[in-house]
Amino acid sequence: MIVARINIVSSILKTKRTFTTSSLLLQFQLPSTYKAQHKLITSISIKQGWKIWKRSLKPQRLQEVQNELVDLMINSRDSSNANVIIEKKQITIDNENTVINEVNFRIINNEKYPTKHIVFIHGYGASLGCFARNFQVINKFEGKDKNFNYSVHFLDNITFGLSSNPKIPDETSRSINHWIIPKCPEVKITPGRDEKLYNKYYKLVDKYEVNVPEFREYQNKFKPVLKDLEDFYTSAIDKWRNASEIDQIDYLVGHSYGGYWSGSYSLVYPSKLKNLILLSPVGVERHVHAVTNNLFDDSKQIQVFKPTINPISYNFLTRLPILSKKHVTEWYYKLPFLPRLLKWFGPFGAQIYFKMWLGKLFKINKLILKFGGPEKVFQSNNDLPYGSRKECFLIVEYLYNAIIRGSNSDIYIKHLLTPATVSKYPLYDKFENYLVKDGKSLPFNVTLVYGQYDFMNSEAGQELKKLIEQTSKDNGNDINVSFHKIAEGGHNLYIDNPFDTNQLIYDIVEGKEKSSSEVYGR
Repeated sequence: MIVARINIVSSILKTKRTFTTSSLLLQFQLPSTYKAQHKLITSISIKQGWKIWKRSLKPQRLQEVQNELVDLMINSRDSSNANVIIEKKQITIDNENTVINEVNFRIINNEKYPTKHIVFIHGYGASLGCFARNFQVINKFEGKDKNFNYSVHFLDNITFGLSSNPKIPDETSRSINHWIIPKCPEVKITPGRDEKLYNKYYKLVDKYEVNVPEFREYQNKFKPVLKDLEDFYTSAIDKWRNASEIDQIDYLVGHSYGGYWSGSYSLVYPSKLKNLILLSPVGVERHVHAVTNNLFDDSKQIQVFKPTINPISYNFLTRLPILSKKHVTEWYYKLPFLPRLLKWFGPFGAQIYFKMWLGKLFKINKLILKFGGPEKVFQSNNDLPYGSRKECFLIVEYLYNAIIRGSNSDIYIKHLLTPATVSKYPLYDKFENYLVKDGKSLPFNVTLVYGQYDFMNSEAGQELKKLIEQTSKDNGNDINVSFHKIAEGGHNLYIDNPFDTNQLIYDIVEGKEKSSSEVYGR
């Protein structure tokens, strides 16, 4: 359903496809010059790697690639984008000249209309350009049948991309060491006879034991650290909101690491947003290493537990039973520093990084064919770059230039998450503390979204939904909370299937969202 005006000379068009939106009948036709990309490209040559690495040595290269990516995905010279104002800006958020980098798309349907603000916050190892395939959501917000203007903000989270990269202030960074990542205490596992994998990532074992004093010391050490991290990330979002003169964020959309901090933000500043949309948020589930784990008996030195796969039980071991020693070692000693070292690998580093991403990006062409081909899937000129060689290569080069800059979050994320990729302070506990312990009601709606083949624990998302529903019902609070899965999507569902992701976000904003669904839209 496209709501952009399409003006293309009929002599260069072919294969008519008709879409309708409200009472307005519009047409989009593929240009005769369009060529679908069928080849799956998964690597680059050393020559290409050399060119990409050499370009990355320019101090302004990330800014250049960001601008190229924005212009490719939303061509300001195209008549279909006539009502869209594109701004690339940096918002100063404090007296230390800390800036948040932003690409803002404003859709002006009528100057007299009020404006809805939609804010996107990316995950770890990314920056705002990872949402390039979601820029096209703006097409859905343009039309004479709309009663609002829309301002869609894509942000580089604090320490990422072209935003500032400050450290947590010295006076509050009590235990954050930028060279040594503190280890989680050991869990001794007793294997079971009939072990099997649940949802590919979870294995039940007979029992496990912990050293209670070690776990108590760990919890006491990390509680203030996690509070410092929460203050750091959530205050940056709110300072940006305030500096941007936005009274309330209408829709806050966060993915993964950005989803965790968006969820945290909603509870620290509940009056500053109206709707929270979490895309495969990291760290929802409870687990043995949670600093909130209250199952320990302080009268014991060693305590033995029977594990479960229930994601809201502290007896949940998450991925611990399947983690290799190599993975755990790399988590503490290699992964925090690898992004900073990548650029020193020269063209070989570029090759490694492109190989990691290219196959994932080019897969969209298989999805397009599965959904009926570009004739049925594409809805505007802005969709034409999807899956093209230029689009895929430009996205990877953008991400490569973003990651080699190095981020203090390379260290902070290892303080927040365990080697099993779960948060030491579960998001579920943050919501339970707010709703149950503090007895408060949510003043905003919540949507939880996962990929159909997501490695994040979507069952924990479903349990969070139940928690919010039940407490809202008990408090007589009319809050909408929903849960969806995006067809063919993994953890990066918004990249894997931008079509249904964009449609879902549009439906939420326009109040057309379907009830909770196992697979949304297809």
